[in-house]
Amino acid sequence: MNTASALNEIEVAVLQLMDEANSRESAPNEDIVQLRSKGSQNEAIPQTETENMSAIYRRAGVSGEEHTRLCREWYYGVNMPQKFMAICKKGGSRRAFAYRVLSNISKEVLRDQNGLERSYDITYFKETCYINYRVLWENIESFGRGLVELGISPNSRVAIYEETRWEWLATIYGIWSQNMVATTVYANLGEDALAYALRETGSRAIICNATNVPTLVRLVQSNRIPPLVIIYIGQLPPDTKSTHCRIISWLHVVDNGRLSDEPLRIPTDNDQVAFIMYTSGTTGDPKGVIHTHGSLMSGVTACADYVNELIGPYEEGESYCAYLPLAHIFEFGVVNIFLARGSFVGFGNPRTLLDTYTRPHGDYREYKPVFTIGVPRVYDTIKKTVESQLAPRGTLQRRIFEHAFQTRLRALKKGEETPYWNRLIFSPFRSMLGGKMKTMLSAGGPLSAPTQTFLHVVFGIMPQGWGLTETVCVGTKQVAGDMEPAAAGKQERTCEMRLLDVEGYKHTDEPDPRGEILLRGPFLFKGYYKQEELTKEVLDEDGWFHTGDVGSIGPNGTLRIIGRVKALAKNVLGEYVAMEALESMYAHNSLSMPNGVCVLVHPDRPYICALVLTDEAKVVAFTREHGLKGKYPEVLQDPEFQKKATASFQETARASDRQKFEIVRHVRLLSDEWTPENGVLTAAGKLKRRVIDEKYTDTIVSLFVEEC
Repeated sequence: MNTASALNEIEVAVLQLMDEANSRESAPNEDIVQLRSKGSQNEAIPQTETENMSAIYRRAGVSGEEHTRLCREWYYGVNMPQKFMAICKKGGSRRAFAYRVLSNISKEVLRDQNGLERSYDITYFKETCYINYRVLWENIESFGRGLVELGISPNSRVAIYEETRWEWLATIYGIWSQNMVATTVYANLGEDALAYALRETGSRAIICNATNVPTLVRLVQSNRIPPLVIIYIGQLPPDTKSTHCRIISWLHVVDNGRLSDEPLRIPTDNDQVAFIMYTSGTTGDPKGVIHTHGSLMSGVTACADYVNELIGPYEEGESYCAYLPLAHIFEFGVVNIFLARGSFVGFGNPRTLLDTYTRPHGDYREYKPVFTIGVPRVYDTIKKTVESQLAPRGTLQRRIFEHAFQTRLRALKKGEETPYWNRLIFSPFRSMLGGKMKTMLSAGGPLSAPTQTFLHVVFGIMPQGWGLTETVCVGTKQVAGDMEPAAAGKQERTCEMRLLDVEGYKHTDEPDPRGEILLRGPFLFKGYYKQEELTKEVLDEDGWFHTGDVGSIGPNGTLRIIGRVKALAKNVLGEYVAMEALESMYAHNSLSMPNGVCVLVHPDRPYICALVLTDEAKVVAFTREHGLKGKYPEVLQDPEFQKKATASFQETARASDRQKFEIVRHVRLLSDEWTPENGVLTAAGKLKRRVIDEKYTDTIVSLFVEEC
């Protein structure tokens, strides 16, 4: 017997012993079993279908009487400022917030998974600091009173332009404690959009990071925004001064408030505006989404109902890690959900979540959260981090992982759990997320099926959901045990939904009804600030919000998102191409950067093309695998490389069972970056297709001209 045969027999024997051990511990997955025992998740209301619209859908089991009662109670009940004050008063000396003190960021040379030496920014942290509820509420009260001492009156608008940190939450509740209106702006929204929002709202003050003060001073001095009070957090850059506006530190405002005897002015009218949240549009100026205290509380309560059902009741010591922008409605809502549960909230950053480039370890390992939310590119990064830590292909360790992965995947599909494989193979990866994670939720865009399946197996079944800023993220979300890929799931209890016929997508389509998704409920926004015509376009007389998303409803009532109406392009064959869904799928290719694919559709061509961002490590690995020559980035222009790369993306599409018209004909790899800062992405990470069309006009023309 040769050495290879002997090793193969040993491998087979090892895997057989492991399978036997797994079989002894195998048990039903209760979430999957329970889900499969139920019927439809959403149900159509009889006799509500019209000529151009589907029937109205509600969550299964919610009667009309219950729906009406909850809509009223959740809108007109205790509002968020009232509730948060009660939470803080009750919490006392218990931990509310945690944050990590930055030591330094240094450039270090590390080897990547391909053996290449690369320079990375490594973040070092000092100790973790905690803030209890009593101290938190003292800061909230004092900050609100400090705003009044600055001459800002109730109902005035105060803007927040800062990244996620504990002061952000203290600031917005401080604003509300004096019955003022908050204006929230993404910290990476860009100078023009920021100026637009401040002009449109006439904000009396803005809270921002100290590094942004010079920009704001310049905007005031150039008359691009009206004079306002600039309240900064952090260390002010040297020589920062202005004769045009007042500049004061956040801590100084709090100190002034401590000396004030101004009364609290907690809002009592839930029809009053709570905030104007600016969203980053893919075209034109940002939109100010108006929410009242009632719509905000109704939406957060609906989402809390879902989260608490998903992860179960509060357990002593549980935590949540906030890292997405708090100007993103979902992160803001989920933070408040966990504070209401009694959890403490640790503040992190997308760059420091994992251990890879963080010392002594990442935010997840530090805070040990029980739940997390993220956008697809975050989960793509987690998947790639796990893959980078696997043993090389061909080794026994890698074969064991692959065998465990496939065995567990088959078990989950049958409704079974695998305690043995979880403990032996997957627990080290789960410790990467702190070791206490019950589940993760993806939102903000379509999560690719390969990524979702991978995370199901390695970390436990993870759902994805769909909602919008205009709905406080209420919409549909997958429930525990739901493994259906690309599904957006079940409606919240106060949510009504129907489909409106649009070109190419009809509610009479077979086998599933399709159309633009309309939503109705107490969580809906009241309009776009000072944009009456745009508001009329999306909010109709019957109270339906026209979301701009196209979806389909499956036999069990669950929603699937097809894509944005504006991101559906028609080719010469009359086929509609869902560009965002395809971009999510193609981003799974080993050459692609996260969020780095732009699918191109030509109205006079029967095929699609794509622009794809890549980097040196990915290209070097690809050229080695395919025996190609050339240095990066010059090799990107090599015809043979382009041919092989295109074939790779075509294989990615075929592996996902895509139709012929969804398979790219040509691909161009780019060494560029697409960021909100350079104007190619919105603040929420969405592609600005018009900008890409202009930036890459010649390249795009060359991709399609070959087939003339």
